[in-house]
Amino acid sequence: MRYHPRMLERISEAGTAEGVRERRFDIVRPEGRVPGVLWTPEQAGSATPLVLLGHGGAGHKRDESRLERAHAYVRRYGIAAAAIDGPYHGDRAARGREQRYDATVAGEMVGDWQATLDALLDLGEFDEDRVGYGGVSMGTMFGLPFLVADGRIRAAVLGLCGVRSSARTEDSLFARLVRDAPRLACPTLFLMQWDDELFDREGVLALFDLLGSADKRLYANPGGHAETPQHVRDLGLEFIAAQLLA
Repeated sequence: MRYHPRMLERISEAGTAEGVRERRFDIVRPEGRVPGVLWTPEQAGSATPLVLLGHGGAGHKRDESRLERAHAYVRRYGIAAAAIDGPYHGDRAARGREQRYDATVAGEMVGDWQATLDALLDLGEFDEDRVGYGGVSMGTMFGLPFLVADGRIRAAVLGLCGVRSSARTEDSLFARLVRDAPRLACPTLFLMQWDDELFDREGVLALFDLLGSADKRLYANPGGHAETPQHVRDLGLEFIAAQLLA
């Protein structure tokens, strides 16, 4: 489904820092507004690659990790980056609203990401054939269904997720991941923390094994869920940049 350009509203300048231009925007959907941030090189052309950044369960569109990755993409590679708030996070947090992580919410997030990508491409600033996605943990739980449903993503970094979890997530969401994973087609780097306390080792390996991508790579590192070292984060940046700039 294509969304009309007017679905992107309130795009405003938030500032420029060391060659990185930051703009805020809202995607207007029938289900409500989806707040986002766009980072681009100061001198971006109409063929600039774009990477979408999905945040984890404790994050939001402009958390420290999203800022670090976005600025790295722009400064190191000249690649633009965009992020949106997931349900119950950032500007979409609502006190008293029950937080549910199930297949229905995943489906809503698929629509959010598709509407975001449509609206950003309608700006005429980005190359629609060079779009990547990076998101681990919750960024994979909601990102994998999006990648499969949309089909426009050229390369992805996923991981820190499996077919089950000790965190509060309903079985219907994991059932969707199991169903969608074999349909994933783009080159994918899958990151794993060997001692992850939220996603057990066997479940993570099972999800990786299900991925249908002909080019899929597993990188496992010692440590817990939130202990991914800097060199592994850099590896993800390099993987997507190599795919988008080839």
